[in-house]
Amino acid sequence: MKAYRVERMDGDVVQESQETEASTPFGAAEKVVGGKVTLRGDACKWIRVVDLTDKVPTRLRPSVYEYKALGR
Repeated sequence: MKAYRVERMDGDVVQESQETEASTPFGAAEKVVGGKVTLRGDACKWIRVVDLTDKVPTRLRPSVYEYKALGR
């Protein structure tokens, strides 16, 4: 399990932040939201997931992920 910080965003403003452990950033977002998520697209209210591991981010393994909650 990896450590992630999951932040609920409204535009560029952090509304809520929580740290959790999950095997993937997608799983971390679903765990905190309590439901399904998908890629952000152009949603104003969205979820930012930050990988808290010490590895250097690359194009294929970024350190920040963007999702939006489904059905909200």
